[in-house]
Amino acid sequence: MMMKLTGRLLAAALLSVTAAGCQGEEPTTTAGDSLATQEAKAEQACIEGFEGIKNCATGRASLTNTGKSIAVSGLANVKEDGFSSEFPRATDWVLKTELGGVGALGQGFTLAARDGDQVVSAISVQPGKERDAVVVTPSFTGRAGGSPFTVNLWRGGTLVYSHFYEQDYGVGSVWYQIHIGLTRVDFGFRNHSFTSMFDRIGAGACIWNFRGTGDAFTLDVDGKRVSGDFLEMVEEIGDGHYPYTGFSAIDVKAAASTFNILGESTVAAK
Repeated sequence: MMMKLTGRLLAAALLSVTAAGCQGEEPTTTAGDSLATQEAKAEQACIEGFEGIKNCATGRASLTNTGKSIAVSGLANVKEDGFSSEFPRATDWVLKTELGGVGALGQGFTLAARDGDQVVSAISVQPGKERDAVVVTPSFTGRAGGSPFTVNLWRGGTLVYSHFYEQDYGVGSVWYQIHIGLTRVDFGFRNHSFTSMFDRIGAGACIWNFRGTGDAFTLDVDGKRVSGDFLEMVEEIGDGHYPYTGFSAIDVKAAASTFNILGESTVAAK
């Protein structure tokens, strides 16, 4: 499924999203872009971030603690430049960001959740073809052949739009125009834990989300506009799937002129 988003925030900040689900398959990489290489570089430039989280620069990026935020500079190549956040095993992660110039370089950014060396899920955000546009293309692999997923849009805690997609839903089959009226956005990832027999989300499901305020996200659906402040993509777990119960790092890579970490937090795995 591909979602096209337009607006100053996600165009300046979000740019296109490709997610690999919770089956733990690692994306294809070159030797120079291997996890070991990233970690070796990261160890050379690590600082203590918010709530004791360890932030380590990767590629040509550098980190500076300003006292109020962590400034990430040197973001020229989305395949190499960024940082890794490392923490005790968790089930929930939130990153509060202030972004700028992400669309100008035409590369966007990517996020990947890891449990040790194992990639749990990943998501890529890239510019769309139109001005102020972002494209979101989730792809989860929590079952053989890929996982279907649900896109939910919330406003003030109330679900205002929900749509289920099969994993192989064709690119461009459905288009959403998402207008962003923000200057900053929060990113989130979690491994859902089972709560009750009535829970609508399967245990172990990977969930990526984006949070703003007010009419942060406006979707054009069949000619009608629906607005909300919280957008999430929820993996549909298949029968027999071994669910993930936590993760220990998030890798962030981007090409941007401005990337400030305003806050970061996790919820520890039990």
